[in-house]
Amino acid sequence: MWKKQYENQKLWILLYIIFGLLAAVSLIQGCRNAIAVSQDFQWDAAKALTLRINPYIESLTPTGILDQYHWEDYCLQMEANQFPSLLMLLFPYTLLAPLAARYVWLASNLLFTVLMIVLLRKTFLAALDRRLFILLMLFMISGTPYRNQLGVGQHTIFSFLFFLAAVYFSRRHEESGKAGYTAGTILCLAVSYFKYTLTVPLALYFVYKRKWKELILSVLIHVGLTIFAVFWLHTGILDMIIQPLQVSSALAAEGGIDFGALLQGSPLAFVLAGIVMLFLFIMMLKMPQGVDAQIISMLVLWSLIVTYHRTYDFFVLVVVAALFCGAGQDIRQGLKNGMLCYYLILMVLVNYVLRIFSEALPALICVGTLYYIFTIWVTWMNIRIGRTHPEQVADKR
Repeated sequence: MWKKQYENQKLWILLYIIFGLLAAVSLIQGCRNAIAVSQDFQWDAAKALTLRINPYIESLTPTGILDQYHWEDYCLQMEANQFPSLLMLLFPYTLLAPLAARYVWLASNLLFTVLMIVLLRKTFLAALDRRLFILLMLFMISGTPYRNQLGVGQHTIFSFLFFLAAVYFSRRHEESGKAGYTAGTILCLAVSYFKYTLTVPLALYFVYKRKWKELILSVLIHVGLTIFAVFWLHTGILDMIIQPLQVSSALAAEGGIDFGALLQGSPLAFVLAGIVMLFLFIMMLKMPQGVDAQIISMLVLWSLIVTYHRTYDFFVLVVVAALFCGAGQDIRQGLKNGMLCYYLILMVLVNYVLRIFSEALPALICVGTLYYIFTIWVTWMNIRIGRTHPEQVADKR
């Protein structure tokens, strides 16, 4: 019965039309919001840095030095919660006026989305049926997380794209041995840290792949840029580390279902996050090769809750679909007993239902509970794989 429905072309066309229309409406609304708002773009913080004005001081205790630039039309309150080496990535946009930069950032995010979809197809979702892949991408774009991500001018699309590019270049290096791909991996990984709350946990994937050189050099790039920022702003090295964290820590309790939100900004949330990250790091050292789908799915799930995240970052959950395709038959056999349905329900709740209830606390508690259960389940499956050390298989994704 299911196979017959799966091959029903009229059903596929109907699904494409429905989700295509939903995606178009979502995309249009997201673009409208981005033009009107884009409050998370941080053009103002990057522009202040180019003027040799410390954006972190202006965020914590404004001195009034920026009043002469009349940026209040762009943003009423600066929130420079990115490290200086990351703000430098926005320097090309600071060559434009605030409104023009907002339009260009929107256009950039639309381009980043296209490239992200292409790289998803070339990496973790390569084995997914083409029809399902198209439907999944339409589903992602139609959802509230992606629409809000676009509307507030966030950086997750940008960062996730470059993480996927780093994975792609790393795999090309393994296939060809060309040094140029290693350089591409390092540079893309360094850029991906812009949304470090997402991509630092995801970077553990490169620990799993034993790409130590790429990891270390990608971090050293930011060390060098931070040292440059110290001289540029005539400040101390500790200020360039502590001050961005002081700005970002003020948001610790304002996430969706992450540890900080659950513990209401308590320092215990940071301790718990550190414990989980250490646990995941050790897991990466013990996991056999050839189970990339399981690894990236687990890391994506944890990355959205170990540190501060609003639900607009949850569009990256599409990667977890990798669990249900391609290699890794051992885990997929267990998933067939209801976990695929569980994942689909969770995706519907995150993408549509939370918006219906305006992310009210009861809705967040319900979705959060289901999310944590799924995350723990996937983690347990990975622990079992690590313990049994199954025969290593070539990863064909």
